[in-house]
Amino acid sequence: MQYHLKHTLKEIYLRIRKVLLFPFLILRRIEALEEGEIKSILFLRHDRVGDMVLSTPVFKALKRSFPDARLTVLASERNWEVIKNNSNIDETVVYRGLYRFIKEMRNKGFDLTIDPFNTYELKQALLSYLSGARYRIGFEQAGREIFFNIKGPKLQPAKHLVEHILDLVGYLRCDVNGCEPELFLADEEVQWASSFLLNKGIDTSKLTIAIHPGGHYETQKWPSERVGLVAKKIVEELKANVIILAGPDEKAILDRIKQICGSDVFIISNISIRQVMAVLARCDLFLGNNSGPLHIAAALGLPTVSTMGPTVTPLWLPYGENHIVLRKELDCSPCTKGVCGDHSCMNLITISDVFEALKSQITRIRSQRKGRVAAHKRAKTITT
Repeated sequence: MQYHLKHTLKEIYLRIRKVLLFPFLILRRIEALEEGEIKSILFLRHDRVGDMVLSTPVFKALKRSFPDARLTVLASERNWEVIKNNSNIDETVVYRGLYRFIKEMRNKGFDLTIDPFNTYELKQALLSYLSGARYRIGFEQAGREIFFNIKGPKLQPAKHLVEHILDLVGYLRCDVNGCEPELFLADEEVQWASSFLLNKGIDTSKLTIAIHPGGHYETQKWPSERVGLVAKKIVEELKANVIILAGPDEKAILDRIKQICGSDVFIISNISIRQVMAVLARCDLFLGNNSGPLHIAAALGLPTVSTMGPTVTPLWLPYGENHIVLRKELDCSPCTKGVCGDHSCMNLITISDVFEALKSQITRIRSQRKGRVAAHKRAKTITT
């Protein structure tokens, strides 16, 4: 009931806002992008790790379509390392507040700013305007298009975020064929991961499963006790290595898993996002909640098993083939809440559900042990 009331109030607010902005929308001047004009592009992506991973196809499309343009990505402190070594990007700038953004970005003389945020909020669209770029494009949603002067698409349901963003640059006549999430590791990072895992006593010639039990929101997290019990079953019944990846804020989750698994699993915590990427690249399978490491694993070509709670589908599914997503469809799904007193959508996912999905993936992996299949299409979703 509370969810439906909140949703209704939001819809009323957005309709009122669009009415209030209507005079500005009428006066908005739509520009025609001229070929050869774009020499400098700003792409806004100053949010979370997963969003950055799923935006990487655009960088190839932009560089392919505007080969002479300099591409700058505005990133966040948390996600900027994800795009390190990406040859399609000329510069990465970390967002450090509105004042510094205005001071630094306007002096760069951008010709085009792209706002890929799939939201009704105005603040990201405002940044595109404040960038001083001659051309500005983003999703048209509840009046936020007043800050754009190139007509963009409206957000449509039942699409993946990757498809949304590729649609957006399609309005710039970009060639998006073959553009998929991609991450780039340097040779020394790969070598570091091999040495690091060896020093931990992990033999990656044996089937190795990475588990990330955390998430940005509490509602994204499958209960840590169940994670521990699944990890123990993997070691005892499937005879595989289990690596638990966790961040500095996930000590309570790790403590619970340690209580259940003891020394049967390998705990890796407090390493950088680049090091997480390198470790994942040495694994065979990923298990986790819908969060940044899941999308990293998918972009690296790992098969995955993941749990999905109040998150919108198919917007945030792992992109590619060989993914199993476990989700329980309820009347309140998807509520997109960060905190929920009930948490039924995650609690209803059982240990048996996850373990059976893992066994299915492992059977496939072991039959293809000589080579990992690259990700291409949308994830398989199991809804019950």
